[in-house]
Amino acid sequence: MAKNRNLICFIAVLASFTLASSPANASGEPPLLFTFGDSSYDVGNTKLFSSEFDPATMWPYGDSVDYPTGRWSDGAIVPDLVGRLIGNGEPVPPVLDPKADLSRGASFAISGAVVLGSPPQTMSFGQQISKFTELQKKWSDKERAEAIYMINIGADDYLSFAKAHPNANLVEQIAHVANVLQRFSRDLMSLYGSGARKLAVQNLGPLGCLPTVRQEFKKTGDTCLEMLNFMATTHNERLGRLLFMMTVARRGLRYSLFDFNGEILRRINEPSRHGYTDTTTSCCGTGSRNAFGCGYANVHSKLCSYQKSFLFFDGRHNTEKTDQDIANFFYSGDKHVVSPVNVRDLVGKSASNLAAQEI
Repeated sequence: MAKNRNLICFIAVLASFTLASSPANASGEPPLLFTFGDSSYDVGNTKLFSSEFDPATMWPYGDSVDYPTGRWSDGAIVPDLVGRLIGNGEPVPPVLDPKADLSRGASFAISGAVVLGSPPQTMSFGQQISKFTELQKKWSDKERAEAIYMINIGADDYLSFAKAHPNANLVEQIAHVANVLQRFSRDLMSLYGSGARKLAVQNLGPLGCLPTVRQEFKKTGDTCLEMLNFMATTHNERLGRLLFMMTVARRGLRYSLFDFNGEILRRINEPSRHGYTDTTTSCCGTGSRNAFGCGYANVHSKLCSYQKSFLFFDGRHNTEKTDQDIANFFYSGDKHVVSPVNVRDLVGKSASNLAAQEI
């Protein structure tokens, strides 16, 4: 009898673990995944968009997976890893690939993407959404409503501003943040109008602490460029309020907001606790912070011997190890790192049953 009880308990525990870890949505199938943003989420659109040289297609990018894939990393990036967790066995393809199978979703992210303006060498956030709208009939209304829309955008707007206006005062910095978020809000409304109901948004990291910024602005030791960190923090505070107000006004819209900024700062400030030996310079590159030149054949870049000991792979992009941690927290973290719900909970509830009061 005791053995039977033990067996029943074991089966119950196993069943509860299986259900808890199941990535399926309310319909029982993994949801489609659509990703939007800049080089941190780019899975190869840059090389398809332009004939110009794309360093992410060259070694040592992709070193941890044996070959370059157009990702600005030594391996997988956050959307790939979150995609696995929600049940997609293969990463979603770059939307610009004419041979891509878009049945599981698509990546619209591309290097250099911004919120403001329309640079000719890339697709802005609004243009990415326009591309999605152009293709939306490839997926049913229900598929689009149940899909997860991962978004990571804005870094290039602030990096370009700091480079162009290094002496900008607080009023000018805050005005720029307001302009970025005003346009971002309009673009999100366009995405909502095309059927998006479940947003997974990553806030901006401490941009002033990127190796490329520390090197370009000649920061020494542990110092960062405070102007960029201030704008990123201000952006993130207002982003949270913006998303909340959108859900109050629109029944059925739900979101996960991941505190990427906090997680990166924790790793910068306590490297050994998170398994790093270096969180201020890049694994690949050249210069005082190894921040430039990764992937360029004519640049004598250094490459670290063990990528997992570095937070950054190149001057502004994470190593696969870092992105694995980020993806795990984004998917199943508590409200200290992702709120009001994580991606697992976002997946698990039917979009048709979401009330604003639940957000």
